[in-house]
Amino acid sequence: MRQTIKRSGVKGWRTVLALIFIVAISTVSARAQFLFSNLQSASVLKPRQVEVTPDFSTVSISYTGNTAHVWDLYGLQLGVGVFNRVELRVRYGYLNWTGSGPNVSFINFGPKIGLWRDFLSLYVPFELGFGDMVDVSETWSAHPTLMASIPVGKMIEINPAAKVLIPFQKDSDTLVALDLGLGIFLLESKNLVIRPEGSILFHPGDSGSYLQFSIGVSYRFRK
Repeated sequence: MRQTIKRSGVKGWRTVLALIFIVAISTVSARAQFLFSNLQSASVLKPRQVEVTPDFSTVSISYTGNTAHVWDLYGLQLGVGVFNRVELRVRYGYLNWTGSGPNVSFINFGPKIGLWRDFLSLYVPFELGFGDMVDVSETWSAHPTLMASIPVGKMIEINPAAKVLIPFQKDSDTLVALDLGLGIFLLESKNLVIRPEGSILFHPGDSGSYLQFSIGVSYRFRK
């Protein structure tokens, strides 16, 4: 593939990008499972605590040794503590294509349950997509996610996570996402956090994958 691209020059590379773009559009309409970053820690909000996280993500498709940037995501995430060791989260994301493409937005929402102090939690959001070329009824999926937080000193934590993206449609594939993020605390109170994160989304056994780099800033309203 690489030799073919070199011989054909720019025209060949544009053809590859066009094919990737077509695959991406078909994936949006069929799966709509694109909020696969987390941008949060395993820590669970206390009752009536609120955390707000605006975020930005850049997403590329990697296939047969070639990688192409295909879209960006602009998002906003809100978490609210409701019970001891239980919080609810909702997240909105708008997909902005590198070139021209359909207007697509995503929403996911669900509970997050603390399993072991602030170190391990289970997050189970449900997601749907809507917009141009998207049938909302065909976009529902569940994303059960196991999150961990590992403190490194007083002002940094490492946040690995693994999730399974399960579509409700029979003809869609179940996908797997692995995330690795940092929490960089800017204040001793730890209520202001920068969250860089890298993610990969793939179907086990396939050679292609989605690569995502995200950055978010969380502010926690303490009560």
